[in-house]
Amino acid sequence: MTGLLSETIGELLHKRAVLTPDAVGICYQDRSYSWKEADEISDFWAADFIRKGISRGKHVALWGTNSPEWIMAYFAFMKSGAVVLPINTCYKEQELDRVLKEADADYLFYGKDCSNADYGPIISKAGLLAPDSFLKGTVSLEHLPGCEMNENREEDERLLRETERDISSKDTANILFTSGTSGVPKGVMLSHENLVNNSFEMVRSMHWNESDRMCLSVPLFHCFGITAGILSAVHAGAAIYVNQYYKSVGVMENIQKNSCTILNGVPSMFLAMVKNLRRKEYDLSSLKSGIIAGSAIHPSDYISICEELKMEHLQPSYGQTESSPAITMTGYFDPVSRKALTVGKKIPYTELRIWDEERKSTAKTGSVGEIQSRGYHIMKGYYNRKKETGEVLDEEGWLHTGDCGYLDEDGDLHITGRKKEMIIRGGENIAPVEIENCILELPEIKDVKVVGVDAEVLQEEIAACIITEPGTELSEERVREYVRQNLADYKVPKYVYRFDSFPFGNSGKVMVHALRQEVGKRLAKRG
Repeated sequence: MTGLLSETIGELLHKRAVLTPDAVGICYQDRSYSWKEADEISDFWAADFIRKGISRGKHVALWGTNSPEWIMAYFAFMKSGAVVLPINTCYKEQELDRVLKEADADYLFYGKDCSNADYGPIISKAGLLAPDSFLKGTVSLEHLPGCEMNENREEDERLLRETERDISSKDTANILFTSGTSGVPKGVMLSHENLVNNSFEMVRSMHWNESDRMCLSVPLFHCFGITAGILSAVHAGAAIYVNQYYKSVGVMENIQKNSCTILNGVPSMFLAMVKNLRRKEYDLSSLKSGIIAGSAIHPSDYISICEELKMEHLQPSYGQTESSPAITMTGYFDPVSRKALTVGKKIPYTELRIWDEERKSTAKTGSVGEIQSRGYHIMKGYYNRKKETGEVLDEEGWLHTGDCGYLDEDGDLHITGRKKEMIIRGGENIAPVEIENCILELPEIKDVKVVGVDAEVLQEEIAACIITEPGTELSEERVREYVRQNLADYKVPKYVYRFDSFPFGNSGKVMVHALRQEVGKRLAKRG
């Protein structure tokens, strides 16, 4: 007996509906659904999907800001055996088309964007509504049927029980997109077992239970939003109070109105709240705990957040999408001063090692090397990308994270940096090469290098270092506007700097560290 759960995500919700049927499950503004209602609605939709051919193994893209419909559609797809592809809400036509094709999407279900506008026009512009589109269908979440008059409940239950018998906890549940240094999003295949067990470990570590109220503001297209959000709430029986998207004031209003006890987020979310001038207007005293993860945070910033929000149990965690996502969690009762310096110990039933690449062996305690993890939480691989999978998952099952760190005498992990050149802005992983390739399409550009620079709230901002063709003129705003037209807004460089040449190393590669230092000097001069 390993202690791991072997149930599917659909079975997890069924179990919660039986345990606390009338307890508040999902709330948004003036709408509220009990766990029993959430289970029944997702059952009804699942049966409808199965009849329409959206069944085991079908790939369904789910695109929209956080909403009860998104959550219940997600559970319905899990019950039908479909594989859900959560789509970044900021994507434009080009990015949407690319990831849908990359993951062989069969259907696209869509809701609203961050401005509350329908995604229909973008979908149309991308040609996804055309008769010759590769998609079998597109469906608005707003138009999913209500189940008040469901006369086929017994038939639905029979159909679902038959379907669920064929679904295994080892089946792929989600394909989540993550940007690598190649700039091409890769689809991380995570199973029901990955997600159910990783979220259960979060609940155990965080001591969450049926009396908790979760303010859900992390985007649901992120693994963090699914595991630390909806699945953890189902395990714990905690009520979910949905924020459509993250905005400091909206989150604080939600916490005050609903006496939320749980708030998870990336460091920039918490920093934005702490620095918001209106924070004192809100009563946030109900907050007790939460997971802070997604990017590194300076110890003084972490301590400041804990003190300002009076959150003694804001627990740092380390992981990545490829690990479902948690690899480590800090101890619930560890002092804040200790949690400020570490991301905690490995989660149960997993292995963690620091790899010394030069010696081809496990590094000694206190020695820096690549962080590697192995266990039930590790992805099945990248969808249709055997080569890329082999580069991060070795034959022994170790995930090579690309991050560097060391283990101290107590077995706590300390992060020291990234092997990758990834920029993490507001919790979003951004591949510089994707932005570089976009900017290079401008005829005035001779060369470009994109780097991350330190920022107070978002932690990193994007700086585009450009070399223009001789005799050409190009404004900084023109560069930003071109990126804005073709990529998500969070990928638009805040800074654009002109260079006559870039610093190159002996290998012929641009010396990113030296370039970043030069950008830092120019920023300092600006004051």
